[in-house]
Amino acid sequence: MRVYFAAQGRKKRKGPLFASALRWTVVSALAAFLTCAVYLPDYSGGIGQGIHELLLSGFGKALVLIPLLLLYGLVCRFRIEGPGRLTLTAGSLLLLLAASFFLGNLAAAFKAEGWGGASGRLLAAGARTAFGQTGAFILSAAAFLAGLQVLFGVSWLKLLSSALKLAVEDYRGWVRSRRELREMVLQASSAKPVPPEPAAIVPIPAPARIEAPAEAPPPAPEPVKIEPPKLAQPPKTKGKPKVPAPAPVKSFGDYRLPSLDLLKARKAGAPSGRPSDGEIQDAIAQLDKTLADFKLNARVTGVSPGPVITRYEISPAPGVTVNSIVTRDDDIALSMKARSLRMIAPIPGKAAIGIEIPNRAPAMVTLRDVLESPVLASNPAPLAFALGLSSDGTPLAADLASMPHILVAGATNSGKSVFVHSLISSILFRRRPDEVKFLLIDPKRIELSGYDGIPHLYDPKVPAKECRVITNAKDASRSLKALVRVMERRYERFQDYRARDINAFNEECAKRGEKGEFFIVVVIDELADLMVVAQDVVEDSVQRLTQMARAVGIHIVIATQRPSVDVLTGVIKANLPSRVAMRVASKIDSKVILDTNGAEALLGRGDLLYLCPGQDLARIQGCFVSSHEVATVVNDLRTKGEPDYPLPDAAGPVGEADLSKFNVEPLEFSQALKLVLERRRVSQDLLKSQFGSSARATNLLSLLEIKGFIFKPEGSNRWEIQFDKIEDYLRTNFPQINLEKKYTSDTP
Repeated sequence: MRVYFAAQGRKKRKGPLFASALRWTVVSALAAFLTCAVYLPDYSGGIGQGIHELLLSGFGKALVLIPLLLLYGLVCRFRIEGPGRLTLTAGSLLLLLAASFFLGNLAAAFKAEGWGGASGRLLAAGARTAFGQTGAFILSAAAFLAGLQVLFGVSWLKLLSSALKLAVEDYRGWVRSRRELREMVLQASSAKPVPPEPAAIVPIPAPARIEAPAEAPPPAPEPVKIEPPKLAQPPKTKGKPKVPAPAPVKSFGDYRLPSLDLLKARKAGAPSGRPSDGEIQDAIAQLDKTLADFKLNARVTGVSPGPVITRYEISPAPGVTVNSIVTRDDDIALSMKARSLRMIAPIPGKAAIGIEIPNRAPAMVTLRDVLESPVLASNPAPLAFALGLSSDGTPLAADLASMPHILVAGATNSGKSVFVHSLISSILFRRRPDEVKFLLIDPKRIELSGYDGIPHLYDPKVPAKECRVITNAKDASRSLKALVRVMERRYERFQDYRARDINAFNEECAKRGEKGEFFIVVVIDELADLMVVAQDVVEDSVQRLTQMARAVGIHIVIATQRPSVDVLTGVIKANLPSRVAMRVASKIDSKVILDTNGAEALLGRGDLLYLCPGQDLARIQGCFVSSHEVATVVNDLRTKGEPDYPLPDAAGPVGEADLSKFNVEPLEFSQALKLVLERRRVSQDLLKSQFGSSARATNLLSLLEIKGFIFKPEGSNRWEIQFDKIEDYLRTNFPQINLEKKYTSDTP
């Protein structure tokens, strides 16, 4: 009987437990659906959207609190001690209405619709009528605090009293510490000082007699301030300046620099481009009138006329914000009838805003004018080149060696290619082929192809007789990789000579009677084409060269007409601190190049913004050099010689010392290279099967790796082979070997 009644009791208890679980399941599902309807109405179907619209019309934006209040209520039902059902309902409703009330007040203040729903609108209207706007906000805040107190059991009186108690205790502690400090000071001042014990008198022998009085020590030298590279100015030197150039090469010992007569000089009496005094006065009056029309209390206080633009300096009165003037740039341009207008707000070092307005008849700035100016004629910098004229007409130049790399970007017909030609021509007029060489990359096959055959040309992957302007993107990527190896090899030589840079290395070589190194300028005319074909290789090579190549005399000039983030990636921009921006289409393109606006307001035709580390943005009118002048200079250079340089990869990279170190015969090494070239692969088993010894195969494999013929990329266990390097080495050192065979891979 006892077992029977126990079973009946379990059946009776099973019913309420099942009902409770079912009830909680239904409530949880409804709560989840309501949450989805509130936050994601588009994914909750027609019923959910209807619930969302109903709650939105009733409570406005305060409906976002409903799922949170419902979740809090469910949590409280699981707790043993918690607010009752009536308290929970009243507190939630009061908190919801208070939030709707507050949003209704905000909507009324900002003349918006639907923020607080119908309830918030009605409560706000009644409260604003009875208590005004401030009283309505205070009442809504009080209602919200009351809802928090009812719902969460927060006692604001206790919180306030606790805060006051802590503040009083802190104040008492501060007063106590001040009192103790004052007592310590008084005790220290009232104490009698104890006289120190007299020091023991130690007899000191008399110093030796000095015939002449000792001279005062020389004053310490003043600290030298190292300033960032600036626009080159005429150096104040006496006599012939010392140029830190590489040691001369015998083949170019009688080389004569091209004459500036190859360039066209500006015609006598040509217009200077500067506006007349009458035009300047009219422009000042018009600017003052325009500012007065827009009720801007400012006036023109200075003028800087230039060959292309004229800068007017505007000084605002106290209380006039800079932004109020800058935002009127379009209106000022309309009033001044200017095709474009650029503002400098403010001018560095002045309490004024600069407004640059184009001249009606701008002057032409020729390359010859800047090359003949003192800024370049007496400039000892090895890679100084002509920039152009400043906004006030001063000739300007820059040193590529101090930049140390530069990015040139601009839209089509903005003067980007002309700037590149003027940079190259400036160096060609000032340096011999044994001092500076150019690695020219022109995927467009238009701009730089005309420089083929000049003695300054350089390509580290091919012999000098085969050196051309690189027009193939894949060849360009291989040349950049070869240039990275040249950089690494130069660092090894500099380390042996304990030289910090190329100038110190060349000076040391001159002392030893050895041949120094030449500067290498890499010019990439269109980066976008290279990034399409071989982005990873080009980006990695450019990154390594721009980070490390400055000290070894390698400098990079990159030009592009697509200033977009997929071309000018963060890696490339981070390592090109100096930048030249021509006219671009939008402010976005200007920010990609310069990280600021301004390039979109340029005039084109050589008008540029120049940014150098440590300097403010400078507006410059670039030099103009025509295609005919470039062709004339190139033809003159071709008559003076051909490209001549030792091929780094093929000029005997493996010497007798290396062969003897690994116990390898020269013929044996050439056979190994020919075998790798024929099979298009390399492994220890392949060399062992050919030479019959595991030790000999290991030595050959190690020698091939050390000398750069083969290498393993990071994360790979497969050998990568430099086939071009092997062919160049065999052609140079073993011309008797027939390399005309078309090799095929036997790799399975």
